[in-house]
Amino acid sequence: MPEPWPLSVAGVAVWPLRIPLKVPLHLASETITHAETLLIEVRDAQGRSGWGEASAAPTMTGEVLPGMAEVARRYLAPALMGGALADIAAIAPRLARAIRGNTGAKAAAEMAVLDLAARRAGLPLSAVLGVPLRDSVPAIAMIGGATDAIVLDAALAAQARGFRHIKVKLGLRADPLDDAALVRHLRAALGPDAHLSGDANMAWGVEAALAFLAALPEGTLDYLEQPLADDDLAGLAKVVAGTSCPICIDEGLHGLRDIPAHRGLAAGFGLKAIKLGGLLPTLAADALVRDCGMRSTLACKIAETSVGAAAAAHLAALLPDVGWGVSVTHGMLTDDVTDSGVVLREGQVLLPAGPGLGVVPDAARLVQFRG
Repeated sequence: MPEPWPLSVAGVAVWPLRIPLKVPLHLASETITHAETLLIEVRDAQGRSGWGEASAAPTMTGEVLPGMAEVARRYLAPALMGGALADIAAIAPRLARAIRGNTGAKAAAEMAVLDLAARRAGLPLSAVLGVPLRDSVPAIAMIGGATDAIVLDAALAAQARGFRHIKVKLGLRADPLDDAALVRHLRAALGPDAHLSGDANMAWGVEAALAFLAALPEGTLDYLEQPLADDDLAGLAKVVAGTSCPICIDEGLHGLRDIPAHRGLAAGFGLKAIKLGGLLPTLAADALVRDCGMRSTLACKIAETSVGAAAAAHLAALLPDVGWGVSVTHGMLTDDVTDSGVVLREGQVLLPAGPGLGVVPDAARLVQFRG
């Protein structure tokens, strides 16, 4: 096997995909029926390929799928092919100089280069990025249904499949007290040992969030994710002062600077590579979160394929603490783009075997789902 560095990118292919979900996912702001996700393939002169993925997330990154594809083709591909990358530290500056912002598209490009480097070295991606601590990580079952009965049934079915971590989508009901009643029923049904979290996706104002939390006995939720708008730090301070429930920040994290800005307000952060611009910044974010005395949970956007899921699993293998679980979303898709995708077993995400990410997209499926 050749040394991974220096690495010259000889070709780049861009695949914007639109894949149906098995069941629509209801969020406070929208109902998602299809995944819109970008795959990027980079190739070296020897014909090896590396793959990266990032889903469109306008409320987090401001990017939509057609724009991500255009950025990848017009700016990121020429930058990556503009000379050899001397080492792993050379990727981010090359992408940053190509175009400002566009953290999702950059995350897919960085992931593809890292996958290629790991394949050139004949090593799993996690072994190239650090020292793996585990070969499986606890998966989060994400539940979002139009009725309480659907949510309860889905949560119990996930628990029966071995999931210990359950996250329910909130903010869908007109009255936050109805959400609180649902969460109380979930806790009673799942039992005290389940790790139960709720995600409001910025649905509430301060009064609604406080009303919801006041209706829950202490310890009902292990954490509440993003109850308020991402820029409402003053409101968040009022919510935190009025509850003992840990608050997790997701949409409110746009870069490393937002982590210390939430010190004293947040118990932790939901980390996504699309928000931070890549896998390496995500590792840096986790380290900063822990330095600030908080926790993290890794997550794919709804819904990435096994390419994104594999990357999340490799990152999670490196983290000191995965107690808040990892959210992979490829299981929501009617079809994955890989023949042997990332495996979930008894509520655990298994780290894919083999070099790089350990998964490779199928060309026919890429064509089938091209958006």
